[in-house]
Amino acid sequence: MACAALSTARLAHIDFSRLFAPYFSASGSVTLLCVGLSAFVWVAQLARRRADDPLRIVAGRLRARMPLLLLPLVVFPLFMVAYTCAKTAIPFLVGYRWEGFWAAGDRMIFGDDAWRIAHRWLGTRWMPAWEWLYTVGWGGALAFTVALVPLNARPRTVAVFYTAMLASWLVGGFLFAYAFSAAGPVFAHLTDPKLGASFTELRQVLDNSLTPNGSIRLTQRYLLDAFDAHIAFKGGGISAFPSMHIATVSIYVMAARRTRWIVPAVLFWTVIFVGSGYFGYHYWVDGLAAAAVAAVCWVLAERIFAERLLPRELEDGAEAPVKVERL
Repeated sequence: MACAALSTARLAHIDFSRLFAPYFSASGSVTLLCVGLSAFVWVAQLARRRADDPLRIVAGRLRARMPLLLLPLVVFPLFMVAYTCAKTAIPFLVGYRWEGFWAAGDRMIFGDDAWRIAHRWLGTRWMPAWEWLYTVGWGGALAFTVALVPLNARPRTVAVFYTAMLASWLVGGFLFAYAFSAAGPVFAHLTDPKLGASFTELRQVLDNSLTPNGSIRLTQRYLLDAFDAHIAFKGGGISAFPSMHIATVSIYVMAARRTRWIVPAVLFWTVIFVGSGYFGYHYWVDGLAAAAVAAVCWVLAERIFAERLLPRELEDGAEAPVKVERL
Protein backbone atom coordinates (compact mmCIF):
# COMPACT_ATOMS: atom_id res chain seq x y z
CA MET A 1 0.00 0.00 0.00
CA ALA A 2 2.90 2.33 0.76
CA CYS A 3 4.40 1.64 -2.67
CA ALA A 4 1.02 2.33 -4.27
CA ALA A 5 0.73 5.61 -2.38
CA LEU A 6 4.20 6.81 -3.33
CA SER A 7 3.61 5.95 -6.99
CA THR A 8 0.17 7.55 -7.28
CA ALA A 9 1.22 10.60 -5.27
CA ARG A 10 4.11 11.22 -7.60
CA LEU A 11 2.04 10.72 -10.76
CA ALA A 12 -0.89 12.85 -9.56
CA HIS A 13 1.21 15.37 -7.59
CA ILE A 14 -0.61 14.62 -4.32
CA ASP A 15 0.63 16.20 -1.10
CA PHE A 16 0.00 13.66 1.67
CA SER A 17 2.05 15.31 4.41
CA ARG A 18 -1.08 16.34 6.32
CA LEU A 19 -2.21 12.75 6.86
CA PHE A 20 0.37 11.52 9.36
CA ALA A 21 -0.54 13.62 12.42
CA PRO A 22 -4.32 13.00 12.41
CA TYR A 23 -4.11 9.28 11.69
CA PHE A 24 -1.32 8.53 14.17
CA SER A 25 -2.77 10.72 16.92
CA ALA A 26 -6.23 9.15 16.54
CA SER A 27 -4.83 5.62 16.57
CA GLY A 28 -2.66 6.37 19.57
CA SER A 29 -5.49 7.89 21.56
CA VAL A 30 -7.93 5.06 20.84
CA THR A 31 -5.32 2.41 21.57
CA LEU A 32 -4.53 3.94 24.97
CA LEU A 33 -8.23 4.09 25.76
CA CYS A 34 -8.63 0.44 24.77
CA VAL A 35 -5.68 -0.54 26.95
CA GLY A 36 -7.44 1.10 29.91
CA LEU A 37 -10.77 -0.53 29.10
CA SER A 38 -9.22 -3.96 28.65
CA ALA A 39 -7.23 -3.69 31.88
CA PHE A 40 -10.39 -2.68 33.76
CA VAL A 41 -12.30 -5.69 32.39
CA TRP A 42 -9.42 -8.05 33.19
CA VAL A 43 -9.21 -6.78 36.76
CA ALA A 44 -12.98 -7.17 37.15
CA GLN A 45 -12.83 -10.74 35.87
CA LEU A 46 -9.96 -11.62 38.18
CA ALA A 47 -11.72 -10.00 41.12
CA ARG A 48 -14.82 -12.06 40.45
CA ARG A 49 -12.65 -15.18 40.50
CA ARG A 50 -10.88 -13.92 43.65
CA ALA A 51 -7.49 -14.22 42.03
CA ASP A 52 -4.42 -13.35 44.06
CA ASP A 53 -2.45 -10.24 42.99
CA PRO A 54 -4.65 -9.26 39.98
CA LEU A 55 -2.59 -6.21 39.10
CA ARG A 56 0.52 -8.36 38.59
CA ILE A 57 -1.46 -10.68 36.35
CA VAL A 58 -2.84 -7.78 34.30
CA ALA A 59 0.63 -6.28 33.95
CA GLY A 60 1.86 -9.63 32.65
CA ARG A 61 -0.92 -9.76 30.09
CA LEU A 62 -0.13 -6.27 28.88
CA ARG A 63 3.57 -7.09 28.53
CA ALA A 64 2.68 -10.14 26.47
CA ARG A 65 0.48 -8.04 24.21
CA MET A 66 2.92 -5.17 23.65
CA PRO A 67 4.34 -6.50 20.35
CA LEU A 68 0.80 -6.84 18.95
CA LEU A 69 0.03 -3.23 19.84
CA LEU A 70 2.40 -2.17 17.07
CA LEU A 71 -0.47 -3.07 14.73
CA PRO A 72 -2.90 -0.31 15.85
CA LEU A 73 -0.12 2.11 16.83
CA VAL A 74 2.07 1.91 13.72
CA VAL A 75 0.89 -0.48 11.01
CA PHE A 76 -2.76 0.55 10.75
CA PRO A 77 -2.28 4.36 10.74
CA LEU A 78 0.60 4.05 8.27
CA PHE A 79 -1.60 1.90 6.04
CA MET A 80 -4.42 4.46 6.25
CA VAL A 81 -2.06 7.27 5.28
CA ALA A 82 -1.05 5.31 2.19
CA TYR A 83 -4.60 4.23 1.35
CA THR A 84 -5.99 7.76 1.62
CA CYS A 85 -3.19 9.12 -0.54
CA ALA A 86 -3.84 6.56 -3.30
CA LYS A 87 -7.60 7.11 -3.07
CA THR A 88 -7.21 10.89 -3.41
CA ALA A 89 -5.33 10.41 -6.69
CA ILE A 90 -8.13 8.44 -8.40
CA PRO A 91 -9.87 11.39 -10.17
CA PHE A 92 -6.55 12.66 -11.50
CA LEU A 93 -5.18 9.34 -12.76
CA VAL A 94 -8.11 7.21 -13.93
CA GLY A 95 -11.28 9.23 -13.37
CA TYR A 96 -14.61 7.48 -12.79
CA ARG A 97 -15.27 5.45 -15.92
CA TRP A 98 -17.54 2.70 -14.58
CA GLU A 99 -20.30 4.83 -13.06
CA GLY A 100 -22.98 3.92 -15.56
CA PHE A 101 -22.03 0.24 -15.51
CA TRP A 102 -22.51 -0.16 -11.76
CA ALA A 103 -25.71 1.92 -11.77
CA ALA A 104 -27.10 -0.39 -14.47
CA GLY A 105 -25.88 -3.39 -12.48
CA ASP A 106 -27.97 -2.32 -9.49
CA ARG A 107 -31.07 -1.94 -11.63
CA MET A 108 -30.53 -5.29 -13.30
CA ILE A 109 -29.95 -7.23 -10.06
CA PHE A 110 -32.38 -5.46 -7.74
CA GLY A 111 -34.91 -4.11 -10.23
CA ASP A 112 -34.39 -0.45 -9.28
CA ASP A 113 -31.84 1.99 -7.88
CA ALA A 114 -30.64 0.88 -4.47
CA TRP A 115 -31.47 4.21 -2.86
CA ARG A 116 -35.09 4.04 -4.06
CA ILE A 117 -35.52 0.52 -2.69
CA ALA A 118 -33.95 1.48 0.65
CA HIS A 119 -36.16 4.54 0.97
CA ARG A 120 -39.27 2.52 0.19
CA TRP A 121 -38.28 0.12 2.97
CA LEU A 122 -37.22 2.66 5.57
CA GLY A 123 -38.81 5.99 4.67
CA THR A 124 -37.18 9.06 6.23
CA ARG A 125 -38.61 9.09 9.76
CA TRP A 126 -35.66 7.22 11.29
CA MET A 127 -33.02 8.73 9.01
CA PRO A 128 -31.04 10.32 11.91
CA ALA A 129 -30.64 6.89 13.54
CA TRP A 130 -29.45 5.33 10.29
CA GLU A 131 -27.15 8.31 9.77
CA TRP A 132 -25.53 7.76 13.17
CA LEU A 133 -25.05 4.03 12.57
CA TYR A 134 -23.57 4.49 9.11
CA THR A 135 -21.09 7.19 10.10
CA VAL A 136 -20.33 7.30 13.82
CA GLY A 137 -21.24 3.66 14.43
CA TRP A 138 -19.09 2.29 11.62
CA GLY A 139 -16.19 4.64 12.33
CA GLY A 140 -16.23 3.86 16.04
CA ALA A 141 -16.37 0.13 15.38
CA LEU A 142 -13.33 0.34 13.09
CA ALA A 143 -11.33 2.51 15.49
CA PHE A 144 -11.96 0.28 18.51
CA THR A 145 -11.72 -3.14 16.88
CA VAL A 146 -8.27 -2.50 15.43
CA ALA A 147 -7.07 -1.93 19.01
CA LEU A 148 -9.28 -4.32 21.00
CA VAL A 149 -8.55 -7.32 18.78
CA PRO A 150 -4.76 -7.24 19.40
CA LEU A 151 -5.41 -6.76 23.11
CA ASN A 152 -7.90 -9.57 23.60
CA ALA A 153 -7.96 -12.07 20.73
CA ARG A 154 -5.69 -15.08 20.38
CA PRO A 155 -2.48 -14.29 18.48
CA ARG A 156 -3.45 -16.36 15.45
CA THR A 157 -6.84 -14.60 15.30
CA VAL A 158 -5.07 -11.24 15.44
CA ALA A 159 -2.81 -12.27 12.56
CA VAL A 160 -5.70 -13.47 10.40
CA PHE A 161 -7.87 -10.44 11.26
CA TYR A 162 -5.24 -7.85 10.35
CA THR A 163 -4.00 -9.68 7.27
CA ALA A 164 -7.52 -10.10 5.90
CA MET A 165 -8.54 -6.53 6.75
CA LEU A 166 -5.56 -4.82 5.15
CA ALA A 167 -5.56 -7.19 2.18
CA SER A 168 -9.23 -6.34 1.57
CA TRP A 169 -8.44 -2.64 1.54
CA LEU A 170 -5.40 -3.15 -0.69
CA VAL A 171 -7.13 -5.38 -3.25
CA GLY A 172 -10.56 -3.74 -3.10
CA GLY A 173 -9.77 -0.18 -2.09
CA PHE A 174 -6.78 0.21 -4.40
CA LEU A 175 -6.56 -2.37 -7.19
CA PHE A 176 -10.28 -2.75 -7.90
CA ALA A 177 -10.99 0.90 -7.17
CA TYR A 178 -8.55 1.93 -9.88
CA ALA A 179 -9.58 -0.78 -12.34
CA PHE A 180 -13.37 -0.27 -11.99
CA SER A 181 -13.59 3.26 -10.60
CA ALA A 182 -16.90 4.87 -9.65
CA ALA A 183 -17.84 7.83 -7.45
CA GLY A 184 -21.25 6.60 -6.27
CA PRO A 185 -24.82 7.85 -6.85
CA VAL A 186 -24.64 10.97 -4.68
CA PHE A 187 -21.46 12.10 -6.48
CA ALA A 188 -22.31 10.86 -9.98
CA HIS A 189 -23.08 14.40 -11.20
CA LEU A 190 -19.42 15.30 -10.72
CA THR A 191 -18.21 12.76 -13.25
CA ASP A 192 -21.18 11.97 -15.51
CA PRO A 193 -23.70 14.85 -15.76
CA LYS A 194 -26.21 12.78 -17.71
CA LEU A 195 -26.17 9.93 -15.21
CA GLY A 196 -25.99 12.39 -12.32
CA ALA A 197 -29.28 13.92 -13.42
CA SER A 198 -30.99 10.60 -12.68
CA PHE A 199 -29.89 10.94 -9.05
CA THR A 200 -31.11 14.53 -8.62
CA GLU A 201 -34.09 13.26 -6.63
CA LEU A 202 -31.76 11.41 -4.27
CA ARG A 203 -29.79 14.56 -3.54
CA GLN A 204 -33.03 16.50 -3.00
CA VAL A 205 -34.36 13.91 -0.55
CA LEU A 206 -31.13 14.03 1.44
CA ASP A 207 -31.14 17.84 1.44
CA ASN A 208 -34.71 17.92 2.72
CA SER A 209 -34.38 15.12 5.28
CA LEU A 210 -30.94 15.57 6.81
CA THR A 211 -29.81 18.37 9.09
CA PRO A 212 -27.19 20.59 7.43
CA ASN A 213 -24.67 19.94 10.19
CA GLY A 214 -25.35 16.21 10.48
CA SER A 215 -22.59 13.70 9.85
CA ILE A 216 -23.78 12.72 6.36
CA ARG A 217 -24.06 16.27 5.01
CA LEU A 218 -20.81 17.30 6.67
CA THR A 219 -19.01 14.29 5.21
CA GLN A 220 -20.39 14.90 1.73
CA ARG A 221 -19.36 18.56 1.82
CA TYR A 222 -15.95 17.56 3.16
CA LEU A 223 -15.42 15.16 0.25
CA LEU A 224 -16.75 17.62 -2.31
CA ASP A 225 -14.52 20.46 -1.10
CA ALA A 226 -11.40 18.32 -1.58
CA PHE A 227 -12.51 16.64 -4.82
CA ASP A 228 -10.29 18.73 -7.12
CA ALA A 229 -7.50 19.34 -4.60
CA HIS A 230 -4.10 17.74 -4.91
CA ILE A 231 -3.87 17.60 -1.12
CA ALA A 232 -4.86 14.47 0.79
CA PHE A 233 -6.87 14.89 3.99
CA LYS A 234 -7.84 12.33 6.62
CA GLY A 235 -10.87 10.38 5.40
CA GLY A 236 -10.70 12.11 2.04
CA GLY A 237 -10.96 10.78 -1.49
CA ILE A 238 -14.07 9.64 -3.35
CA SER A 239 -14.34 6.00 -4.39
CA ALA A 240 -17.46 3.84 -4.40
CA PHE A 241 -16.42 0.52 -5.94
CA PRO A 242 -16.00 -1.67 -4.03
CA SER A 243 -17.30 -0.46 -0.66
CA MET A 244 -14.70 -0.50 2.09
CA HIS A 245 -17.51 0.02 4.58
CA ILE A 246 -18.85 -3.39 3.58
CA ALA A 247 -15.43 -5.00 3.29
CA THR A 248 -14.74 -4.00 6.90
CA VAL A 249 -17.99 -5.29 8.36
CA SER A 250 -17.60 -8.46 6.27
CA ILE A 251 -14.32 -9.07 8.10
CA TYR A 252 -16.23 -8.68 11.36
CA VAL A 253 -18.69 -11.36 10.25
CA MET A 254 -15.89 -13.72 9.26
CA ALA A 255 -14.15 -13.15 12.60
CA ALA A 256 -17.39 -13.68 14.55
CA ARG A 257 -18.21 -17.09 13.09
CA ARG A 258 -18.75 -19.76 15.73
CA THR A 259 -18.82 -17.12 18.48
CA ARG A 260 -21.56 -15.29 20.37
CA TRP A 261 -20.77 -12.18 18.32
CA ILE A 262 -22.11 -13.60 15.05
CA VAL A 263 -25.67 -12.25 15.42
CA PRO A 264 -24.65 -8.61 16.16
CA ALA A 265 -22.00 -8.85 13.43
CA VAL A 266 -24.55 -9.96 10.82
CA LEU A 267 -27.03 -7.30 11.97
CA PHE A 268 -24.34 -4.63 11.73
CA TRP A 269 -23.39 -5.87 8.25
CA THR A 270 -27.04 -5.59 7.18
CA VAL A 271 -27.39 -2.06 8.56
CA ILE A 272 -24.26 -0.84 6.78
CA PHE A 273 -25.16 -2.59 3.52
CA VAL A 274 -28.66 -1.07 3.41
CA GLY A 275 -27.31 2.30 4.58
CA SER A 276 -24.72 2.42 1.80
CA GLY A 277 -27.54 2.57 -0.74
CA TYR A 278 -29.90 4.54 1.50
CA PHE A 279 -27.56 7.54 1.62
CA GLY A 280 -26.38 7.15 -1.97
CA TYR A 281 -22.73 6.61 -1.19
CA HIS A 282 -22.72 3.29 -3.01
CA TYR A 283 -24.48 1.08 -5.47
CA TRP A 284 -25.38 -2.17 -3.78
CA VAL A 285 -23.17 -4.07 -6.22
CA ASP A 286 -20.28 -2.21 -4.56
CA GLY A 287 -21.16 -3.97 -1.31
CA LEU A 288 -21.56 -7.40 -2.90
CA ALA A 289 -18.15 -7.10 -4.55
CA ALA A 290 -16.55 -5.90 -1.30
CA ALA A 291 -18.04 -8.81 0.67
CA ALA A 292 -16.62 -11.27 -1.87
CA VAL A 293 -13.17 -9.66 -1.70
CA ALA A 294 -13.21 -9.74 2.11
CA ALA A 295 -14.28 -13.39 2.22
CA VAL A 296 -11.51 -14.44 -0.16
CA CYS A 297 -8.92 -12.45 1.79
CA TRP A 298 -10.07 -14.03 5.06
CA VAL A 299 -9.82 -17.58 3.68
CA LEU A 300 -6.35 -16.90 2.29
CA ALA A 301 -5.23 -15.32 5.57
CA GLU A 302 -6.42 -18.39 7.48
CA ARG A 303 -4.37 -20.57 5.16
CA ILE A 304 -1.31 -18.36 5.54
CA PHE A 305 -1.58 -18.64 9.31
CA ALA A 306 -2.61 -22.30 9.40
CA GLU A 307 -1.73 -23.73 12.80
CA ARG A 308 0.58 -26.38 11.35
CA LEU A 309 2.64 -23.64 9.64
CA LEU A 310 2.95 -21.30 12.61
CA PRO A 311 5.89 -20.95 14.95
CA ARG A 312 4.87 -21.84 18.47
CA GLU A 313 4.72 -18.23 19.67
CA LEU A 314 1.92 -17.48 17.18
CA GLU A 315 -0.19 -20.56 17.84
CA ASP A 316 -3.65 -20.06 19.29
CA GLY A 317 -3.44 -19.89 23.03
CA ALA A 318 0.37 -19.85 23.08
CA GLU A 319 0.53 -16.56 24.92
CA ALA A 320 2.75 -16.84 27.98
CA PRO A 321 0.55 -18.34 30.72
CA VAL A 322 -0.07 -16.40 33.86
CA LYS A 323 -0.69 -18.47 36.92
CA VAL A 324 -3.89 -17.55 38.74
CA GLU A 325 -3.91 -18.39 42.42
CA ARG A 326 -7.26 -18.60 44.13
CA LEU A 327 -7.77 -17.54 47.72
